[in-house]
Amino acid sequence: MEHNTALESVANCRQFGGLIGAEGRKIIADRLFRCSALNTISHQDIHYLAQYSGITILDYRDQYEASLHPDQRIPGASYVSTPANPADIDVDAKVVEFSPEGLAALEVDTFMVTLYQKLPFNNPAWQQLIRTLCSDDCTILIQHCAVGKDRTGIGSAITLLLLGCDEATIFEDYLATSGQLDAIVEETLQRWPADANQMARDNFRRLLAVDESWLAAAFTAIRQRYGSTQRWLEQEYGVTESQRLAIQAKWLEN
Repeated sequence: MEHNTALESVANCRQFGGLIGAEGRKIIADRLFRCSALNTISHQDIHYLAQYSGITILDYRDQYEASLHPDQRIPGASYVSTPANPADIDVDAKVVEFSPEGLAALEVDTFMVTLYQKLPFNNPAWQQLIRTLCSDDCTILIQHCAVGKDRTGIGSAITLLLLGCDEATIFEDYLATSGQLDAIVEETLQRWPADANQMARDNFRRLLAVDESWLAAAFTAIRQRYGSTQRWLEQEYGVTESQRLAIQAKWLEN
């Protein structure tokens, strides 16, 4: 794969290659990707990916979401369904599934802060992510949810933390989603009833944005419980120092 490669047919797709991790070492190019769902991936992009072995795709959507918009299959790739939605019914990361009626009454920022406060904890998806990063069978990792923003945002943050990236890098990557979902927003709104409430439309646009304060809420919640992100990964998800070093040896340049 070429450096800075992204799948042109997949929204909000980017790689981590070139970002600076532990000891100033760069993440190896064209190995770690984040994106929206692969239901719209083109035949050209499928053919392109099919050239490579060891691809693992982590799908953070729940079964209902995935059944509505199933990923297109890439020959030879390993697909792992690992839902990352919080178990708490008060918040729901399936933001593209919200109805106009529900959105009209939603306090978006309060909702999103609550979601980000809950996503890091008691979440089996992150255990699966860590196992995948450690697996010898995985040489290319693509992680996604519906639009590659919230659940994928936390999964990406964990990946970058394990690789020794600083928080400025993590936030910069997170905020790179800004503007990447505009086409999805407009396509969705065009399917809404013509008389849909303007507040609902504005709230939907806000839901599919990113905000530094939302990701910051996750980091604040982590530190309030554990004191540091390293202790969180150790105590919440069992990450050992040897695992961390093995992940860095695998995905960082020498």
